[in-house]
Amino acid sequence: MSRKKQRNEGTWAPIQESLDAFQPAHLAVRLREYLVPHLPSGTRRLDAPTRRALLEGVDALLSEHAGAWYTKAGVRLGNESLGQGQAPNTDIESHIQHILSALGAAHVWLCTLDTYFRSLALPPDEADRMEVLSDAVRRVIDLTAEATRGTGAWDHAAHLALGWLLESQGIRRTERVERALREALADFKSSAPPTTEQARQAANTIALAAVKVDVRVRYREEEVS
Repeated sequence: MSRKKQRNEGTWAPIQESLDAFQPAHLAVRLREYLVPHLPSGTRRLDAPTRRALLEGVDALLSEHAGAWYTKAGVRLGNESLGQGQAPNTDIESHIQHILSALGAAHVWLCTLDTYFRSLALPPDEADRMEVLSDAVRRVIDLTAEATRGTGAWDHAAHLALGWLLESQGIRRTERVERALREALADFKSSAPPTTEQARQAANTIALAAVKVDVRVRYREEEVS
């Protein structure tokens, strides 16, 4: 696997371009067609192998029909509680709504990031550029914490979103930048969003590395031209 693929570089453009392809009504039809023959009426609990097979089938269906954003963003959402629990309403329509609700939340998060990325304009001055980018990093952390409610693997989502932020601004995700991302987010806990001070320190670390690398790259390109 190439370093480019390891860093997930170049993923934001196809995500952004496919956001308009999300059609919940169309997905509901597809999910219904898949679940009706696989999930017997009145099912309240499934054994582990059956549940796993259903989840894999749902994921494959969403990968094919939800849009590139579903696979490229790595959200890999389905109904993680499919066939579990003792909720009074466990029919197929409830499962479909659960799946679409999870998908919708991820889609809203991505659209919110897209709107914010489009609003940014990094100034040419290095110091100003660093300050604006640092503020942007903190904003993306906040948006991701809000979208995930700071639970689960939210820190992984933040790492993804910050990489997309850099890509959207034309900043190359070199090994040094990726290392800065990893180190800056290392102290973040998956169970809770960072404190204000942790977010500030992480933002400054990422902005410094990204701007320094970006300046050197642009300088070399100008020398060549």
